[in-house]
Amino acid sequence: MAKRKIKATTVKPTQQKEKKSSGLWANIKFLFSTLISNDRCIEGGTKKPWYAAICVAIVACIIAVIPTMVSYFTRSGASFFSGQNYSLDTSLTEFEKALHDENVSMKIEDNKLTVNEEDWKKVCKDKDGNQADFYGHYYTVKESKLVAEGSSSEANKPIMEDVTHCDLAVYYVSDAKLAGSSLYNYITTVILTKNDPNTGLNTAETTWSTNLIVFGEESFVAFKQPSGTASYKAAMQGKYDFAEKFDLKNLYSENMKGEAYEHIYGTAEHRDEVIEAYKGFFAASYESTKIALAWQYTGIAFAINVGLVFLYGLLIFLMTRGKKTNPFHVLTFWQTQKISYWESLAPGILSLIGFIPLFANFTMFLFLLLMGARTMWMSTRQLRPQYDQQ
Repeated sequence: MAKRKIKATTVKPTQQKEKKSSGLWANIKFLFSTLISNDRCIEGGTKKPWYAAICVAIVACIIAVIPTMVSYFTRSGASFFSGQNYSLDTSLTEFEKALHDENVSMKIEDNKLTVNEEDWKKVCKDKDGNQADFYGHYYTVKESKLVAEGSSSEANKPIMEDVTHCDLAVYYVSDAKLAGSSLYNYITTVILTKNDPNTGLNTAETTWSTNLIVFGEESFVAFKQPSGTASYKAAMQGKYDFAEKFDLKNLYSENMKGEAYEHIYGTAEHRDEVIEAYKGFFAASYESTKIALAWQYTGIAFAINVGLVFLYGLLIFLMTRGKKTNPFHVLTFWQTQKISYWESLAPGILSLIGFIPLFANFTMFLFLLLMGARTMWMSTRQLRPQYDQQ
């Protein structure tokens, strides 16, 4: 009888890769479940590795500062001209005309403004045409005024009278005048404490009431309708650290890139072109300051958020102290820290509502409030002393 040959078959072992894939998917599901489940956050704090909790907290803090970072990086110096311009279109056009007519050069190149101070004095006149230490744009309007007729105070009657107002003051301050002080400090301690160009026209005025631009050798500061040294409608500080080289007097006929205007002086369109040129100038001069401030405030916001996560972990630790019958009395300080790290992801994501205009003013506080709400929710549900763990 012939023997039957039995062919051996080889059974391939299950590949380990599939198990790893399954484990990765389980971790991903666990991560997303912590967004809505407090029990998962507690599990993460007591059973998951420490480095996973730290990574989650860092990601949450980074996400939470995104609205702050974007708001600073998208700011522009041109926003100084947003909203009501308080006659800046007219006054800046007249300032440019004065520079052009008197041939007063204010050249910006190599991060510095160069001005011949003797030439600068040509445009510095007060409302009566006398020499002054700043350029002022003055305009005259007829206003009603009550005057007494005879000796009787009841016989007052209104008359029309010419009244001169100043709606822009422009200063040039050399480094020698600063004497080591910053330009901003010089403005607040020297210029804004002087008599207002409009003194006597309105009893409600304090120290200063007109638009103000102060040019220094390395930077400038602009105020829109300051009220003394206490408040202003808008303000910005710019530096001449941009690539373009131009003369300020040329903004009368062309922008900072040398592109000529299409309209002539005296038209509303020409005033608009001058303002657009100044918007470009302000935007370019604010760029480096904007970037520095953006990183500075983003770093501060991130550090604050990291500190908040730590403090809420401490709060969880303190709330679980008490009677030993509390099943969470055994949680260590490090475990409560990890619980806080895991719970931070949901508040971090929800902080993105700071992009919505309604919440934009509360961007810096959203993460604080949301972390507090999440911790209180957890403490009253899962971590309460009477919690019966079964």
